[in-house]
Amino acid sequence: MIKTIKKEKYFLLTIFFISFLIRGLVFYFYLSKDKNYWQVDSNTYHKIAESIVQGKGISIGEKPQFYRLPGYSIFLSIYYNIFGTDPKNVLWMQIFLASFIPILIFFLSLVFFPYNFLLAKVSSLYSCFHLGLVLYSSFFMTESLFIFFLLLFSFLFFSSFHLFFCKIQNKHQFFILKKLFFAGIFLGAASLVRPVGHYIVVLSILLLLFSKGILKNKLKKAFVFIIGWLLVVIWWLLRNFLITGCVFFHTLPGGHFLYLSAARVAMYPQNCSYWQARRNLSKEVESRRIKKEKLLKRKLNEIELCYIRENVAIKYFKQYPFLSIKNWITDILRTSFSLYSAELVLLDHNREGINYFKKGRTVLDMFKRYLPPKVSSNFLFIVIFFEILTFLFVFIGFVLGFIKNIVNFCKFKLKMKPKLKSMFCVWLRIVPLIFLFIIVGLSGGFNRMRLPVEPFLIILSFSFWIWILKKKILKVINGV
Repeated sequence: MIKTIKKEKYFLLTIFFISFLIRGLVFYFYLSKDKNYWQVDSNTYHKIAESIVQGKGISIGEKPQFYRLPGYSIFLSIYYNIFGTDPKNVLWMQIFLASFIPILIFFLSLVFFPYNFLLAKVSSLYSCFHLGLVLYSSFFMTESLFIFFLLLFSFLFFSSFHLFFCKIQNKHQFFILKKLFFAGIFLGAASLVRPVGHYIVVLSILLLLFSKGILKNKLKKAFVFIIGWLLVVIWWLLRNFLITGCVFFHTLPGGHFLYLSAARVAMYPQNCSYWQARRNLSKEVESRRIKKEKLLKRKLNEIELCYIRENVAIKYFKQYPFLSIKNWITDILRTSFSLYSAELVLLDHNREGINYFKKGRTVLDMFKRYLPPKVSSNFLFIVIFFEILTFLFVFIGFVLGFIKNIVNFCKFKLKMKPKLKSMFCVWLRIVPLIFLFIIVGLSGGFNRMRLPVEPFLIILSFSFWIWILKKKILKVINGV
């Protein structure tokens, strides 16, 4: 890897410069104006960061905070503590960090496809211009910091194991354990930024159990990996336990599933609007809270309220399973196909968003928003059209590549040629992680839920297109 850095140092420096220049220009000339960088959740992270700087801990005012994970606010507080609490200029630190993401994609590509420098270069160069990665580097949100840690974890984790039927060279066990330990540390850091890290831990352990080697070594790898992860997150879990008496990461699931999912189910049997259904569910939660407090003779803490909201949501999911599944599938489709330029459309309409959860809104209605997009300038129209074309290019490449590998497996099974088997092994390691992020978008269905796995989609998609291109070139050469 050191040889790779030396060999490609000028390319990597160029990639960083291009990445930083594009993100800096977009922020300076557009997103920094009229607080376009400010999002719905931004103020919460800002207030917690201020409390950290003031020595009040992870809190808002004097009240301990459990709803949001602390990682992003801690990141902000580093800048606040040195330069003052400026929520706009702190984003330059975030833009600088996000400019390394294309470089991390370069190295991650080489983990999956060693010595394929063309693929690594094309993937990293494309990520410099990827609209989602560009926009979210300048939003006052967690995405860029999370992706940075996720890519560091992925680089170390995926370079430490292969599936049991894949042909590989044996590596020194100590070196592998060391990489898995640090992979756990970086995943722990990511777990304190976005509430999906514990799901990735479970998936990672499953992948390690299906890796090459004897069971004893697999368990040792999983143990070392978990220890690295726990070293980072244990303080947060312990803090929450000492304050509330419960071990948990955050209280977001209660309100998230109640208002973004269960309310959309309840509005049909209750024959009311989405917003009225939300109010009705809130009254039901309040009624349960009062009964519980009378029984316990004390006020409920935030995690106990979270559990009540979850129970109310689950009640509606059980009562109306088909409505629930329909909404979840809709949200998974939204997660998979929503454009990142939707944020630009929202800003162009002065943040007057459409009612995503309006009763009777179909999947087709979601696409009509962009066919054609109603924006005030030709430049925005071109940006949206550009994203549609590039999204389709990456998506089609991913789907065709996936089908190609499935067909090869069904045709040859484990008697594939070494190159085909190696390719299949790569896809089989990555696809579960991609599906995980898509599935967790089943309640809400926001495009940013897909953003962390865009680097993997880019690498796999371009691996297919480059294979097609090389095949065509070889045909031309052989024809001549």
